[in-house]
Amino acid sequence: MPASTRHMFDIDLQHGVLPVSQAASSLAAMIRRSAQQQRPVVITQKGKPTAVLLSVELFDVLRALVDDARPPAAAPPEG
Repeated sequence: MPASTRHMFDIDLQHGVLPVSQAASSLAAMIRRSAQQQRPVVITQKGKPTAVLLSVELFDVLRALVDDARPPAAAPPEG
């Protein structure tokens, strides 16, 4: 994975981790921040990570990485 892509998935531990109670009251701001900073936001519940909020752009990058990592589909047997 290129360094520029790895940076996109770094989490800002000071500002990128929020309890679910705070996330619920500031969802729009969290979405904007994730999109502007191109970094995911971790949402915690009872002090443990339970969810990740990320921009559509980051989600698309993740999907592309997964697709690239999958082995090619085997051709059906000829018969």
